[in-house]
Amino acid sequence: MYLLIVNSNAGDGNAGKVFERIQKTNSFHNVKRITVFTNKSTDAEKIAENYSKNTSIKHVIVIGGDGTLHEVMNGWSNEAVPVSFIPGGSGNDFAKGIDQHLKAEKQWEKIISNPTKVNYWNGIYQLEEKNREKKFINSIGMGIDAKTTEVANQSRFKALFNYLGLGKLIYLTAFIQAVWSFQPMTIRLQYDGKRRTIQNAWMITAANHPYSGGGLKLVPHATISSEQLSILIIHQISRKKVLMLFLLVIFGQHRFLKEVELLKVKEITIQADALVSYQADGEIGQLKTCRIKKEKQAVHIYK
Repeated sequence: MYLLIVNSNAGDGNAGKVFERIQKTNSFHNVKRITVFTNKSTDAEKIAENYSKNTSIKHVIVIGGDGTLHEVMNGWSNEAVPVSFIPGGSGNDFAKGIDQHLKAEKQWEKIISNPTKVNYWNGIYQLEEKNREKKFINSIGMGIDAKTTEVANQSRFKALFNYLGLGKLIYLTAFIQAVWSFQPMTIRLQYDGKRRTIQNAWMITAANHPYSGGGLKLVPHATISSEQLSILIIHQISRKKVLMLFLLVIFGQHRFLKEVELLKVKEITIQADALVSYQADGEIGQLKTCRIKKEKQAVHIYK
């Protein structure tokens, strides 16, 4: 039995159109399935949590955006059951991260008939000490990264750019807006036996793969790994140079700037002097302390 978790609203309705096309395929009507639709944020996590206890479910297929998959990963607890993703959101960075490029209908057919298995290790993050651990599929970032996501989510041009297939422009325009209001951070880091204090930090991001912001290779050295997180730090940089940095990100050349630092770590704890904005797979919030590591158990992704 297949469990389909569908967020029709993802990508300003694009995921709903994706699902409509999938419904027209012959194989859709030839498989045993349960289809459950989300209505609001956190629904996908609750649906996944409830159906994790259903032993008849042998495969989960998520149709929506990265945020939908983020919720499902945090709700699904039966690690023996494979998970598939058919993207219909704004960014769709997870699909790029696992090298999944087929159109929705072809991806559906491949998942049903002859899927390719990928072992994938999510990241784990814990805000403050008393909060529960949560998973992230793409990345968690603090600073200008989070501010840009916040501005992009509120942009009145988001629906138009998505409709035109120009998702990257959402983040470009949002980034330009965010640069002028963002205040750099002072952060303290602990990782692999080291302790550091970084002043005038603009961003620190931990990633499971390179892509962020609608297909930008923000963390260019990131690879799917069972043990290591890939870290990007930007600090001691002027506002004008930050704008240049974003243009370099488009071409993957920002790694050569002296203000950009790339690390590989097993675990990292980040402490800020004051509340700072963060984003985890597009989910926005604020934090002062965050501990980040790799999930030990791999998720079986069928693509």
